[in-house]
Amino acid sequence: MDKKIDNKSSTLEKGLEIAKSFVDKLIMPSIEETGLLMKDHITMWRFKNQVKILNRAKDYCEKHNIEPKKISLKVLSPLLEYSSLEEEEVMQDKWSILLSNLIDSEQNIENHVFPYILSQLSTDEFLPLEIVYDNCSSRRLSLISELEKFKKERIEKDKLIQKQITSLSKDIEEKKQTQGNSWSTGIWELENKKRDVERVLRNLDNEEHKIQYSIKRAEVVYQELFKDFEMSNLTRLGLIKEIREFYAESQTLEIPIEREDGFGNSRSYANVNLDIDMDSTTEFVLTELGELFFKACKEKK
Repeated sequence: MDKKIDNKSSTLEKGLEIAKSFVDKLIMPSIEETGLLMKDHITMWRFKNQVKILNRAKDYCEKHNIEPKKISLKVLSPLLEYSSLEEEEVMQDKWSILLSNLIDSEQNIENHVFPYILSQLSTDEFLPLEIVYDNCSSRRLSLISELEKFKKERIEKDKLIQKQITSLSKDIEEKKQTQGNSWSTGIWELENKKRDVERVLRNLDNEEHKIQYSIKRAEVVYQELFKDFEMSNLTRLGLIKEIREFYAESQTLEIPIEREDGFGNSRSYANVNLDIDMDSTTEFVLTELGELFFKACKEKK
């Protein structure tokens, strides 16, 4: 009986030694160098990461004069837990920025999903999508500036156009009264001119709506930036989504028709519309959640 216990004990020790040797290859510094047990070593490594991230967050707060506010443990606890496992220096920096933005009293950011999302992203996924977000932000800032400039200039344009419309309407009424409401070439020309001016006014409306639409338009995410499994992960996290647009094309067939006339046979063609071909285009875009997430991971300006 004692021999069986000794054998079991020896097997367990051998298994622990093999596991310890394997883990020692995975983490630095080695367990022998620290003199710690495997569990203690991992705990200490995670603790050091947490300290590093907290100190960086403190530096960001001081750099941008951020007055820290208290946040829910539901947000802080998973953030510290997830961030402690981060090995990449650039991603540790993102954790620090996220924390500094979450505790910024001037910002209304307190989303418990963001720490989870960041914990699920690799550097190869985060950095290219961050560039997509940066391009989106730059484009919108430029368009917003363009829209503000357009609105300021439009005030004077509207006044000038309305003045022209009023003047033309007056001229038309005067000509109608002079000619007894009968139409003439002169009235017709004035009416055309008035319609042209009114069209200019409508075009201004269309131009403003066009800029507003461009501002709201979601940023396209090109699939070439990521591997297939990375696209699946980004979709799963709700950072990007697939948009599919359908369109139809009809096929027309020309059928020759033989018919007789006074000079012999002649040929004409009848057009017949066949079945409609349906096709679609697919693209991925950055979601509203994706924009909010990357904004929360950007250093305050």
